[in-house]
Amino acid sequence: MGLFDRTKDNEHIANGVSTVLHFLDEYERDGDFNHLIFAAYITRITVLDTFEKSGYNPAYICFSNINGKLTRITWLQANLLTYGKISDCIENMDPDSRKLIESILDRGQAFDILDRKFSYEEKKAYVD
Repeated sequence: MGLFDRTKDNEHIANGVSTVLHFLDEYERDGDFNHLIFAAYITRITVLDTFEKSGYNPAYICFSNINGKLTRITWLQANLLTYGKISDCIENMDPDSRKLIESILDRGQAFDILDRKFSYEEKKAYVD
């Protein structure tokens, strides 16, 4: 992977982490399940897709805006802050809700349905 590619990947992950943490904070504040759905979707298109495309290296470093502060994190920490936190949130949920979130994270049918609802421009705003 070239330097430009890794820089772009780090940007995707950093932007994804910041966005996902925002929606997880909102979910914790008001319990609106839609925030968790959107956090799972953003985790899939930014963090997990980048890991799969580039080859997951937990030691890679990126800088993400976390709580208004630019924070140095590894890809491992990015995974724990997004996928890990979402997994924690759904651990004790009813089976249908848990399966919905897992389907989004796994690029299953729920992901496909949700993905069709967003325009290219809307997706690009979160990926780039």
